[in-house]
Amino acid sequence: MLEKKQKILLLILFGVFILLAICVNYGLTQNIDNFVYSLIQKMQNSTLTEILKVVTNIGGIPSLFFIALFVSIILFICQKRKWGKAVLLNLLMSSITYIVLKNIFQRPRPDLAEQLINETGHSFPSGHTTNNVAFYGFAIYLVYKNIKNKSIRNLLIILLGMMPILIGFSRIYLRVHYFSDVLAGLIVGITSIILFVSFIYPKIK
Repeated sequence: MLEKKQKILLLILFGVFILLAICVNYGLTQNIDNFVYSLIQKMQNSTLTEILKVVTNIGGIPSLFFIALFVSIILFICQKRKWGKAVLLNLLMSSITYIVLKNIFQRPRPDLAEQLINETGHSFPSGHTTNNVAFYGFAIYLVYKNIKNKSIRNLLIILLGMMPILIGFSRIYLRVHYFSDVLAGLIVGITSIILFVSFIYPKIK
């Protein structure tokens, strides 16, 4: 069940998401989206572009589901079947969530002429960000709860936490998402993992 702090956090996340969605709908995020992209654009070079293309592919649905399946198999072999089931179910839940939201808001992506890779479909929220926040967020939860060595635990949390940040950054850099899309994906991902850990994970047999 949800603790008081979790309830407050969920209310804040829900409120911020609704406010952000309203601002996106009325074009009020255009200035901040353009400002963030202009900062990132100054970093662009061919080497970084190729690196971030790899990063964004690692965070895509096919790659992420392959990683989740591989991790789940390892967990099953190690007799951690509840964890293995949860890894896949958590990713499935976050995927369904962002697909539903994309079809509700139907925000167009940045113009194809500006994209460094070709992406189609709706833009808000960022599916890459949502999925990776949920996936690596759950991994962080398992590490935090089960690894007793503080140094190893903190190192793993930092490494796992870097992945959704890098992937979110890559989506803006490659101009397939706006900053507000990635921010929304972050909010949805965090919300998804809180709900999953609080209600679904404890019931997995």
